[in-house]
Amino acid sequence: MSVHLHVRSSYTLLNSTLTPSNIIALAAEYKYRAVALTDYWVLHGAYSFYQLAKERGIHPIIGMEVDVVLIDDKKINFLLLAKNDIGYQNLMKLSSVYHLHEEEITIDLIAKYSECCVVILAKENDVYYQSLISNKTEEIEHLLTWLKQKFSDFYIGIACNDSGLLNRQNKVLKSVAKVCDISTVALSLIYYGKAEEEEYYRVLCAIDQGLTIMDKTLKCSSSRFFRTQEEMLALYDEEDLRNTDIIAQKCCVEMNFKKSTLPIFKNKLGIESSQYLQLLCQKGLQKRMNFSQIPKEYSSRLEYELSIINEMKYADYFLIVWDFIRFARSKNIYVGPGRGSSAGSLVAYCLGITHVDPIKYQLLFERFLNPERISMPDIDIDFPDNRRDEVIRYVEELYGKEYVAHICTFNTLAAKQVLRDVGKVLKVSSKEVDILCKLVPNIVKITLKDAYKTSLRFQQMVESTKQMKQLFRIACALEGLPRHVSVHAAGIVLSNQPIVAVCPLLKLDSYGSVTQFTMEYLEELGLIKMDFLGLRNLSIIDEIVTHINKRMKFDIMKIPLDDKKTFALLCDVDTVGVFQLESEGIQSLIKKMQPQTFEDIVATIALFRPGPMEYIPDYLQRRKQPDTVVYLHEDMKSILENTYGIMIYQEQISATRCI
Repeated sequence: MSVHLHVRSSYTLLNSTLTPSNIIALAAEYKYRAVALTDYWVLHGAYSFYQLAKERGIHPIIGMEVDVVLIDDKKINFLLLAKNDIGYQNLMKLSSVYHLHEEEITIDLIAKYSECCVVILAKENDVYYQSLISNKTEEIEHLLTWLKQKFSDFYIGIACNDSGLLNRQNKVLKSVAKVCDISTVALSLIYYGKAEEEEYYRVLCAIDQGLTIMDKTLKCSSSRFFRTQEEMLALYDEEDLRNTDIIAQKCCVEMNFKKSTLPIFKNKLGIESSQYLQLLCQKGLQKRMNFSQIPKEYSSRLEYELSIINEMKYADYFLIVWDFIRFARSKNIYVGPGRGSSAGSLVAYCLGITHVDPIKYQLLFERFLNPERISMPDIDIDFPDNRRDEVIRYVEELYGKEYVAHICTFNTLAAKQVLRDVGKVLKVSSKEVDILCKLVPNIVKITLKDAYKTSLRFQQMVESTKQMKQLFRIACALEGLPRHVSVHAAGIVLSNQPIVAVCPLLKLDSYGSVTQFTMEYLEELGLIKMDFLGLRNLSIIDEIVTHINKRMKFDIMKIPLDDKKTFALLCDVDTVGVFQLESEGIQSLIKKMQPQTFEDIVATIALFRPGPMEYIPDYLQRRKQPDTVVYLHEDMKSILENTYGIMIYQEQISATRCI
């Protein structure tokens, strides 16, 4: 048996066609018991790779490919494979140091973070390439002896990629390794799946390097496919293959390290967060009720929500959000009134996080937090886009930059993008590529194969020439691969311990730390996302309000919701610049709705969404003739009467389930 120890995924951007799921699928197909993931200086795919491998009963080996430039400008490459959770955490720290700090990467720095890791000297090293060709064994022996002293568990990688020259060099290298008492190990470099897929890999490399496929300067390795066990046995010495198994057995990451939680909010009274939250809410509710008698419905709802929040241990979450909103208002940074499921929380309303009374508008707290469906709370906070960074800076300074990070996301080779990129590489005329891209239907997340099925003109153009067929075939193979990493538009995570202990970090442009894992994996690590949205609309509103206040006292939070002139503007569809009401489609709906109340505006926005949208004609007809509405059950009338018997709100769906 053997194990592939050097496998790059597509997270070594534009240098591999393999996704983590592809790697696991190939390992399963070829009956490998274990397989490694070793991307270049990043761990983007490590967490998903680990989970996918476990699901398929394949032993995951998590590693990273690193390199160091020596004094004479020669580069030396290593693979670091984590032997346990400490080794994995060291890889996360090393990757973060490489991306976040300007600290020079040295052999000693790599040695520092190689504790609990197997270190393999990768074969593709120019540091001893000339020495091997010239048969200068003393130079190689000196280098290997020096490296052996640096690393406690050190191997020399032997690559046999169908090259006679490599085979001759390997004999010299293995003899020197024996003299130095260093074990060698089979190391087949893998950048794509099957041998016949090399063309796709070459095109990907050309996209990365901005070259055409025929350019002689294109740097692209050959024979880097995922070999079967039989192919490995034909290429490598039995001892080198046996050592891959030995290394695989050493590498047992279990992901059992301490996960993150939210920081504990330090309040000025020095009391428990749950107590402090209760005090703030009670004062906030009194203020919301204008310090008059509090209705039983409100006090009971508040008591219920606080019990759920404390039971789920989210008191600190609410306090943290309350605090940075308080900071924003203290600096005259306009904060949005609240939206999304958090508007269903009376606690959020009492704290001033939202300005929507959930009881008045019959909003459900369970949409936001539900102990029967454990999920993280999600409060979207809107700030003017020109002042959002001030609030994030406050959070970083309060909790420490090591404890706060943005969230990464990936821009992919989506349908039109991959056609353009592959078209350039194949030297297809830009005019033809533009025409083909315009024929891709404007449907969110549409794939090229779907476009081929649904658009006859697209299909006809693909089939028109041999070059077009080639473009389509290669584009389909590369579609969906990550093209470059970017930052989530709003998401920020906070942690009670340095984030690098659970998630590797990187730096992008002017942003601070950015997680290497995407949003869907952070919650499992205990990193709760908070959304700091920067909206241009709020910047405009803030500027307008500032100008008005120079002439007269004006509070935008106290404007009337029944102003006739405002509704006249809406009915005239004069909504350019009005958030969520300025698209062509919703303007058409407004013209038909002719809203007369605030609830009409709410219904218009809710109707213009996937699902309710198909009932727009029925809604408009019933609105004209409410007496014709028939309810399936009498108990549904109180729930659906204000929307004429049609469910357009999630709260209505939840309420009908209780009937």
